[in-house]
Amino acid sequence: MYQIPPLDRDELRFKRAYQAFPEARLDEAKTVQEINLLCPELDVVDHSTPYQPADSLQESHFPQFLDIAVIPHKRYSPAFLHSHTFFEIVCVLNGTCKNIFASQTLEMKAGEICIVAPTAVHALSAFGEDCAIYNLAVKSSTFRRTFLDALPQQGTLYAFFSRALHQPGTESYLYFKKPCDPVLHGLIEQMHQEYLQQESYYNALLNALLTTFFIQLLRKHEKTIIAGNPAGKKQEENIIFILKYIEQHLNTITLKELSAFFNYSDRQITRILKDYTGKTFTELLQESRLSRACELLKQPNASIHSIIETVGYSNATYFYSLFQKQYGLTPTEYRKKYLTEAEVIV
Repeated sequence: MYQIPPLDRDELRFKRAYQAFPEARLDEAKTVQEINLLCPELDVVDHSTPYQPADSLQESHFPQFLDIAVIPHKRYSPAFLHSHTFFEIVCVLNGTCKNIFASQTLEMKAGEICIVAPTAVHALSAFGEDCAIYNLAVKSSTFRRTFLDALPQQGTLYAFFSRALHQPGTESYLYFKKPCDPVLHGLIEQMHQEYLQQESYYNALLNALLTTFFIQLLRKHEKTIIAGNPAGKKQEENIIFILKYIEQHLNTITLKELSAFFNYSDRQITRILKDYTGKTFTELLQESRLSRACELLKQPNASIHSIIETVGYSNATYFYSLFQKQYGLTPTEYRKKYLTEAEVIV
């Protein structure tokens, strides 16, 4: 069981302010300006971490030469609304907290994890002495360079990170509900120790530990994922299953079949897909089919004719037209280019 440390000096100060000014409701989401007006004697600025209260938290607050910062969340810290230019991973090791977004509040419990994308506006409220919460701040460039490319390109995390990096929304997050995984907890604690001790090669080891953390999270707990609605509308808890169902049946799936399987109308499914992916069903299906074709073209012994049938097209001319428009190459040219690059790497 995780050992809860006693409240530190800042946490004691925050707790006194919370008790002395109940009318300020510091546990509810507010802007930094509102907190300062309601409780001007409370100095909440901490320039030593990426989490100093501000409307927008910047990567420039990271310690020099570090890609990852591992910061225990201060208990009783005012729940200030903010966004950030980096990815944030909220890990609850003990107790509970509220992760507050514009139209959705996640009541996070021990063992749960939330990955928050850059520009997403939220506030974290942890007002209990039994809370043990870590914030893992990860530079966006680190995801592009290391983690994003390491993930399976057909996986849920890859799709989320790709969209979050290039089309950020106000509520872009992945919520892993009830994973309760001692392996993940151990990795978080090890990352925190490396971050504190800063021994030789600690930045490289932090990167390696976080990569392992993501692989474990995806491998063991993908079915627990709840994705935030980037459009800021009602959360759709089936979205991950809907997207995976499309991937698994992309050669035969129709909008009517998809709607019937999940007990939605065609109009509802269309709206949900548009909210979460920015695409219509037809656009998403075409993108998925072409993406799968690219993966199959990397297998030199698979005939292009069989690949076309496998991904759900009966008209080869139409497929060639779509493929070339999407990638600027014919399937044969794409395969040749990939195999040539693979030989150079070897």
